[in-house]
Amino acid sequence: MVIGNGLMAKTFEAYKTNPNVVVFASGVSNSTTTDPQEFKREQELLEETLRKYPTQLLVYFSTCSITDKSVNANPYVLHKLAMETFLETNAQQYLICRVSNVVGPTGNPNTIVPFLVDAIQKNTQIQLWKYAERNLIDCEDVAIIVSQLLEQGTTNTIVNIANPEHITIPALVALIESHLDTKGTYEWIEKGNPLHIDTAAINEMWEKTVLQKGAGISYIKQLLNKYYRS
Repeated sequence: MVIGNGLMAKTFEAYKTNPNVVVFASGVSNSTTTDPQEFKREQELLEETLRKYPTQLLVYFSTCSITDKSVNANPYVLHKLAMETFLETNAQQYLICRVSNVVGPTGNPNTIVPFLVDAIQKNTQIQLWKYAERNLIDCEDVAIIVSQLLEQGTTNTIVNIANPEHITIPALVALIESHLDTKGTYEWIEKGNPLHIDTAAINEMWEKTVLQKGAGISYIKQLLNKYYRS
């Protein structure tokens, strides 16, 4: 069973007919929102899902931003923490996946890569944090890792699903500009900090990804080639 219709829901389509697993992929889509109605909608849907499927294993997508001290006090992150606590308290079986910046074919315009690509293509001036880092991961790799965790019987825990290597915003901008062969216009803000995401639980799985797609800059270049035309 899959709840939702966005990028993550499409990524986990293989679970639509699985009677034992419920993939909850209908969360708040904009991590910068402060609208309490958005948070309420997700909470009510999550509660309803638990009532309808009380014995199935529920996969919930939270955020690695919980460990990012520059944003971990914003309403979205606090909401995700509250939903994690709700599941830990009320769900019989759950797997909470804290994901980083997911990249895919139908990118949410509020996420970092689609946002930067759009701004650079349109030459729209944007503000960027000079010292910030982001963590990019292919939606397909998220699905592969989560599926492997489920096959291993990983339940009632929280796992970070992220790329072991981060990239600075200036470096990411430079890669996108090179890929699009277009320069953007920015106002650089003296803010941001390094990310710290513990990926030890998935590092062995990630080694297989690296063999196929490369690591670091190579991985990000293949993401851009895969999902964005130059």
